[in-house]
Amino acid sequence: MPESCEIICLGDIILDTYCDGLVERISPEAPIPILKVKSDKKKDLGGSGNVARNITAARNKCHLISIVGDDNNAEILRKLCKRTEELTFDLVVDKTRCTTVKQRFVSGNQQILRVDSESKENISNMIEDKIFERFLKKLKYVTVVIISDYKKGMLTKSLLKKIIDTCRVEKKIVIVDPKDKDFSIYSNANIITPNQKELFDATEPDLNISDYSVERLSKKIIKQYGFDTVITTRSSDGISVVNKNTKILHLPSRAKEVFDVSGAGDTVVSYIASGIVRKLSLTESVKEANEAAGVAVGRFGTTRVFREEIENRINKNSKICKLNELIEQIKVYKNKRIGFTNGCFDLIHQGHIDYLKKSSEKCDFFILALNSDSSVKKIKGSSRPIVDQNERSEILAHYDFIDRIIIFNEKTPLNIIKKIKPQFLFKGDDYKISQVVGAKEIERWGGKVVLIKCIKGKSTSKIIERIKNGT
Repeated sequence: MPESCEIICLGDIILDTYCDGLVERISPEAPIPILKVKSDKKKDLGGSGNVARNITAARNKCHLISIVGDDNNAEILRKLCKRTEELTFDLVVDKTRCTTVKQRFVSGNQQILRVDSESKENISNMIEDKIFERFLKKLKYVTVVIISDYKKGMLTKSLLKKIIDTCRVEKKIVIVDPKDKDFSIYSNANIITPNQKELFDATEPDLNISDYSVERLSKKIIKQYGFDTVITTRSSDGISVVNKNTKILHLPSRAKEVFDVSGAGDTVVSYIASGIVRKLSLTESVKEANEAAGVAVGRFGTTRVFREEIENRINKNSKICKLNELIEQIKVYKNKRIGFTNGCFDLIHQGHIDYLKKSSEKCDFFILALNSDSSVKKIKGSSRPIVDQNERSEILAHYDFIDRIIIFNEKTPLNIIKKIKPQFLFKGDDYKISQVVGAKEIERWGGKVVLIKCIKGKSTSKIIERIKNGT
C-alpha cells in the first residue's frame, strides 16, 4: 500500500453485519416473529469505516485511524480494510474494550431487530496518545481531515482539540460529522455536517423546522464555535449550506425513492471531502454529495457509492459506451455483483421498464446490451425497429436503474457476455434457462441465469398491431 494519502478519516469504526431470513410465523412463547435464517451474515465496514470506503469509491486515497478491541471482530475489520483498494489504516488495539458491532436481523429488506455490542467509555490517555501519534505521522500527506464521530468514546474532547488545532496550524481542512449534542467540542473545524435533528438537538430542540430556522441556527453555531460552514442534511428536503459569509444554498433531495437512510451521512461527508481534494468549489462538492446521497438512500444498508454512478446521474449520455470502455470500467466493480441483460427495446413500454427495474434490483451494477438497428432487422425483419438505436439508447440512459448501455450489431450478445463475465444473466420468464444465450458460459465462472417475472400482454408487437388496427 502507498505511504501517501489524500484524506485522513478519524473516528469510531463499526462492524456492520446482516443476517437475512424469512418470517413465516409468530413465536408461541412470546408475541415476537420467528426468523428462519437463510443466508450467512453479510459483513461490511461501518461507522468511520463506511466513510473511508466511500472516499475510495469516489476515487481518492484514504487513511483510516480508529480503535478496536483485542477480539475476532477486530480481525474481520482488518480483512475488510485490506480488501478495500486505496485504503491504508491504523486500527489501534484497546484491550479494555470490545470492537463495536451492529448486528441487523433482516427479512425481506425489513429490519426486525438490531443488536449492538459496544464500549462507550472514553479512551485512556495512553490510547489517545497513540491515535494522535499516528495522525501526526500521516498529516503531511493530506489535504482534508474527516472526523467521523459515532460517540463510542474514541473522540475525546482533548483529542478533538489537538486534532483541530493542529489542522488549523498546518492549513488542513477539517470536516466533522457530529454525534455529540455539545458542538463546542468541535470548535474551529472548517465544516460541520449535522443532520437536521442533530442541528436542532444541539441548539433549539423545540423549534419548528423550516429553511429559515436551519439558516438561523447554522449562523448561530458558526458565530459560537468558529465554524466556516454548516452543511445540514435534511432527508427528503435535501441539503442546506450556510457559511460565515452569509452565503446560503438549499439543494432539493436527489433521491428517486428513499429505501434506507443508513450511512447516507457518511456518503455525504465522503463526497464533500472528495470534491475539495479534486479542487471543486464547495458548492460543486455539495452538489456531488447530494447526488451520492440520492444513490445511497435508494439501497438497503450501508453502501459504497462509486464516482461512476455520480457521473452517470450528472451526465446521462456517459452511460452509453463501447465494449473496450465497458471492460475497463467494470474493473472498478470487481467486488460487486455485475448484472447483464439484452434486448431490442423498441417502443419502450411498461413491460420493458418493469423488467429492467426488477433486474437491476438483483445486482449492484446493471448492464444493458441493446440490439443495433441492423441487429434488430436480422431478428424482427426489415420493418423494424420503429425507433432507431440512438433514440432508444438515449431514452434508456435516463433511467437511473441502468448503469451502462452497450450497442451491439451481432444477432446475439454472446461475445459481450464472454468478455465481461457478469455474475447474473437476466431474461424474462417467457424463456427457459436452456434457451438463454450465454447460459452455459456463465455457469463456467460461477454465474447464474435469473428469470424475471414479466407483465403479461405487454409487447412492442402488440402496440404496433393496435396502431395498425386503429384501436
